[in-house]
This record gives sequence, structure tokens and C-alpha cells, in this order.
Amino acid sequence: MIIAFVKFKIPSDLDDNILKEKFLETAPIYKDTEGLIRKNYISDTEKNIAGGVYCFDTRENAEKWFDAERIAWITERYSAPEIQYFENPVVVDNKINEVVS
Repeated sequence: MIIAFVKFKIPSDLDDNILKEKFLETAPIYKDTEGLIRKNYISDTEKNIAGGVYCFDTRENAEKWFDAERIAWITERYSAPEIQYFENPVVVDNKINEVVS
């Protein structure tokens, strides 16, 4: 699995409630994203940073999702994103009481 860690600057006038509404507005587009296992929206409005942690089945699908068009969309909506990719060789899932590798 691959983790794509995405962060970007947000305007100082976005409080937690407004940001949550913006996140909920975009959540449906991730339901049919090829290879996406899970997306967690993240934010720190005190530091004017937001983003997401995405778990994809392969790096190819992660990079396909974050193409030039997607990056332009994020940039227009918030600001230019910083994207990092990480291998995810082991997952501890306490909800289902499993360690997966």
C-alpha cells in the first residue's frame, strides 16, 4: 500500500466549521477513486494548514489521482499542495483488531 500525504496552506478566515463543510462538499468524489482505500482529511486552522492522508493500493494509482489537473484543482481551491508518497508495509487496525502486512 501507498500513503500519499498532502498538505497545503489555507486562508486564515477558514475556521474549523467552514473547513469541515468544504471537506464534506468534496467527500463524495473520493468514493469512486481508483485504488483509494481510505482518505482522512486533516487540518490545523491555527497554523493555516490542511490536507489529507490517502491510502492507495499502488503508487501508480496514487500518482494517477494526483495528476496536473488534480493539483491545479487543489491549488485553485486552497493553495499549491505539497505531496509526499510513503510505502505502508504494516497497518495496525484496532477497530477490527488486526495487524495487516
